[in-house]
Amino acid sequence: MKLRSVDIYLDWPVSIKLKNLREFIMSSLEKKGDVIRWSIVDIQNSIDSLGTKKLKIQAVLANYRI
Repeated sequence: MKLRSVDIYLDWPVSIKLKNLREFIMSSLEKKGDVIRWSIVDIQNSIDSLGTKKLKIQAVLANYRI
């Protein structure tokens, strides 16, 4: 098993409530590989007027798929 540390940037849409954020992040990460661990390291307001936020996620994934 090969582990890989990655930084992933996600748009956090207004439609995703805080209580569903973990589920949203996990489903996005699982598309890239098997999740070992992850953390949110930065949140920024987006430039657009839709109210979305940009999340920077640091994750360790096994079987990383590009």
